[in-house]
Amino acid sequence: MEITKSDIIKLIEVEQVDTFGTHLLNIMKWNLGPAGMVSSREIKVWRQNSWNQMFYPIFKFELDKNGHLINISDKINPAGKIIYFLFCVIFSIPWLSWVFNDFDPIIHWVEILGWVIFLGIFLLVGFKIYQMEKKIQLEQIYEILDMESENNNPEEEWSWKKILTRLIMYPLCVFLIAITFFFLMPTGKIIYMLLTLGIVGVYLYTDLKILLRKKTTGNNT
Repeated sequence: MEITKSDIIKLIEVEQVDTFGTHLLNIMKWNLGPAGMVSSREIKVWRQNSWNQMFYPIFKFELDKNGHLINISDKINPAGKIIYFLFCVIFSIPWLSWVFNDFDPIIHWVEILGWVIFLGIFLLVGFKIYQMEKKIQLEQIYEILDMESENNNPEEEWSWKKILTRLIMYPLCVFLIAITFFFLMPTGKIIYMLLTLGIVGVYLYTDLKILLRKKTTGNNT
């Protein structure tokens, strides 16, 4: 079944332009309705969810000269990308604040190591959240357009790549938790300690939730 331009336009309730200012206003106003931008050979569609209002994807539907769908791609919205970068900078401050007072990396190797681990986990959490959001929205789009999913084979969570990632990330999470209690807590940085534990907790919760969901799905098939 060929998907036409008119079919895709039905996904859009409000027509907007794809700019940084537009997405920033959407985030500030909590506009949860589907929006998009229509051009001759390309249609962009985006939508916020109540649990993920900043880092939502923009789906680009590419059309041939006859107005038939030939490809779907995605990217994070520009406002969400900038906000995420600012979060990385802000959350790095407690780990690197010593730079302005005593620039001696050898003495502060624990803070540097903690920062690297924290930033790595923070980036991985953001990637997982974005991938989950993209998957949910793509499934909704396929259902509305009556399309067959391009990925019929479920992702293998026990591949060597995933196992190696967990063998690295889980001990690093434990190490980061230890640093928060032995470094951040004694220095009175309770807020940053809670933020760090929150990021680690989100990663572990998200990963375990995916594993349990895959296991439940496998048992039901």
